[in-house]
Amino acid sequence: MQIAGRKRTSTRRIPWLALILFIALSSQFIVTAAYGQAWVPRKRTGSVSIIYKNLYVRDHTTVTGKRFNAGQIYQNVALLELDYGISRRLAVNLSLPLVFAKYSGNQPHRDEGQVDYIDDGSFHGGSQDLRVGFRYHLVRERPLDVTPFIEGIVPTRDYPTFGHALIGRNLLELLVGTNVGRDLSPLLPNVYVQTRASYAFVERVMDISHNRANLDSQIDYLLTERLALSILASIQKHFGGLTWIEDFSLYSHEEWHNHTQLFRSDAVDVGAGLSFRINADTAVFANLITTSWSKNSHPLNRGVIVGVSRSFHTKKRRPPLN
Repeated sequence: MQIAGRKRTSTRRIPWLALILFIALSSQFIVTAAYGQAWVPRKRTGSVSIIYKNLYVRDHTTVTGKRFNAGQIYQNVALLELDYGISRRLAVNLSLPLVFAKYSGNQPHRDEGQVDYIDDGSFHGGSQDLRVGFRYHLVRERPLDVTPFIEGIVPTRDYPTFGHALIGRNLLELLVGTNVGRDLSPLLPNVYVQTRASYAFVERVMDISHNRANLDSQIDYLLTERLALSILASIQKHFGGLTWIEDFSLYSHEEWHNHTQLFRSDAVDVGAGLSFRINADTAVFANLITTSWSKNSHPLNRGVIVGVSRSFHTKKRRPPLN
């Protein structure tokens, strides 16, 4: 996340914002939303972020959006992110999460006679999906920034996808889209607005297409020289896939086992956060998020995200003296 006050930094510093990426570690829990991407770090400059997420799901939603309680899902996430400026316009970003999830309820997903299953009331998990992206700062004329991007998602291992206590969908994805940011000064001093529009080409399951589109927006307001307030919103829309059926016996055995990967989960997430610049290179941040509307989904009842971001720069080696 880059806030409106970024122009106050010196030439050797990354803008003091914290990278607020709330990446959906599983689209069943929360819409994918990546913020702060309408800019790129300076050449040979980057940042490393360590993020912790505590996510709680109490409800499920039907095809009409009606909520019902089928047990609770708890998810703990530790996330490492790297953002680096390759050139003055091109940047690369990497992220890898560790996810641990637990289901608590009387409707676990398991086959008859199955002994090992993930909805046993204990935490299960590990590494999830590696994300690698590139973005190009196409337009950077104040007050407007336009930054197209391409991003790949690759599962790090073959983890389970049948159950409530999932850590992800275990699917390959390719995202394309663009970020648009605008400084609202002088109309609204110290306010910066960003929007990220993306389309994801998702690996087919049972030869069924279930691609999706996301629209993520963020408003940053610089309260003081060090403190910034963010308002977040995200919309997810699937194209294809399965819808929720009250009588699960109407699904085929294969559809039932793959329903989490294939559900046509549409949702609107909202949230707010604060970031605080400790010094020129270090910032801390915290966010609260929730799902305000969804269908065919596990809406997020409460999400708490905290983290720290540290900027760095690499020097070009000088040739040895003769």
